[in-house]
Amino acid sequence: MTVELEAIVLAGRANDGKLAGESEEPLEANIDIAGRPMVSYILDVLERMDQITKIHLIGPREGLSRYETGKVKILPPGGDLFDNVKRGLDAVSSEYALVCASDVPLITSEIMERFLSRCVESGADFCYPVCEKSQCDKAFPGVKRTYLTIREGTFTGGNLFFVRKAAVSQAWPMVEKMISYRKSPLKMAAQLGPWLLLKVALKRASVSELERRVERLIHLKPKALLGADPEIGVDVDKPSDLELCRRILGK
Repeated sequence: MTVELEAIVLAGRANDGKLAGESEEPLEANIDIAGRPMVSYILDVLERMDQITKIHLIGPREGLSRYETGKVKILPPGGDLFDNVKRGLDAVSSEYALVCASDVPLITSEIMERFLSRCVESGADFCYPVCEKSQCDKAFPGVKRTYLTIREGTFTGGNLFFVRKAAVSQAWPMVEKMISYRKSPLKMAAQLGPWLLLKVALKRASVSELERRVERLIHLKPKALLGADPEIGVDVDKPSDLELCRRILGK
């Protein structure tokens, strides 16, 4: 089962953080990886997919105009990550939307198709990929990620979101909080209440408990997609990540 949807690619981050010493590019999205700008990898994947009807590339036109095509449209950035996600969702005309980071060059068409298929089959309003630590360690030994241990195992979050636009728009205040805490699992869990937070701390909380609590909080049906491909969990936000991706994609 497939559905047509539009994608949002967040590409407005200035290169003034941990990667500034690795490249003189003004935008992180344009940092070179194996002879290509980083953002071009995810754009190529999305452009090849028939079910993706339009791609909203959010960032400054002067840095991203080279990517504009019949399918890729530039959308000026807002003040921060949340403004950019909201601007992208406001521009989407499809029932569903896919929100992607620009720094995920290891995601392939096959990985994206698997992810989207699972999202649609779940029937959820909000899907979030969750990668198992054992699979990440096997695929990328030594790579550091933020992990959370729950009853089902130890996991890290991915760098994609699949959403039903109408449901997320209604629940935006809490969605904004959850996005802000995406790299801090304990902060995310703290929104769920003291008893459940205690269970999280004791590594006894289950995915179903977390999903039910989120559903009560924000009145939409969430789904954590366990066992997502480990490539979804690799984003380039520090020099070691950049080195890893250059090594893999340069082969």
